[in-house]
Amino acid sequence: MLQKNRVETKMSVKKVQLTVLIEDSKGSVKPQLRSKHGLSFFIQAEIGDDKVTVLMDTGPSSETLLHNADALGANLEDVDVIVLSHGHYDHTGGLHEALKRIRKRVPVIGHPTVFEPKLSLMPHLRLIGAPLNETDVESVGGVPVLASDPVKIADGITTTGEVPRLTAYETVRSFWTVHNKRFIEDKILDEQSLVIDVQNKGLVVVAGCAHAGIINTIQYAQKITGTSRVHAVLGGFHLISADDKRIDATVDALETLDPQFVGPCHCTGKKATEKIAEAFGDRCQPLHTGDTIEF
Repeated sequence: MLQKNRVETKMSVKKVQLTVLIEDSKGSVKPQLRSKHGLSFFIQAEIGDDKVTVLMDTGPSSETLLHNADALGANLEDVDVIVLSHGHYDHTGGLHEALKRIRKRVPVIGHPTVFEPKLSLMPHLRLIGAPLNETDVESVGGVPVLASDPVKIADGITTTGEVPRLTAYETVRSFWTVHNKRFIEDKILDEQSLVIDVQNKGLVVVAGCAHAGIINTIQYAQKITGTSRVHAVLGGFHLISADDKRIDATVDALETLDPQFVGPCHCTGKKATEKIAEAFGDRCQPLHTGDTIEF
């Protein structure tokens, strides 16, 4: 019998290739690319004789997304599914034009609150949410699939859905929203990640910002897939403003999970990235715009 929240999978993914379309920085190898604060992954997976292409997040800007996709040869018309890790502008800004480029109806997977107002009080009240809503998405061919539980995309590929907050040190602060006509602190319950079960390797966990906590996210991925082996963890870990205590606790937990590849980027922060690199050595590869990783 399946455990509650378990996502049943028939087979693992044979191979997956992830291309970083947008990240805050870029390497020196492809100077024509544009970097911008945000994140977008172009993910191609082989499952048996089938293939599936997932666009996870769309960065902050349509212009940057389309420019980099063209420069990298990432054909957005191949995209079968779009996954939104959460509703902040730096992960949703290119969604409208991405859907227009895709030129077909595709599922747009997100949490039910992904298009609710997102605000920050730093340094004053300002909007940081998605520049579009469900109606806008539908107007250009997107079909919103808004669910708080995991959504299975293909055999071996699922979203986490809403991630339980269990660790004592992974907390969310300084964000606000409006819910049921009340201005309240935003715990960013819409944060979710993508989980890919790769044959003979284990789980590849792809995070947007991991506002739910990267350790909470990995442990929940293990629970819903029933797979304990973690091969890779990559994306934004949102440790940029974390204190040493939280960073050290996170690194210790990552070492216990023992992934063979760690790819921090975006909101992870310089201090946390350096500590992760120190702990994992050659197994750590900070990601930049234009990087391609294959498992």
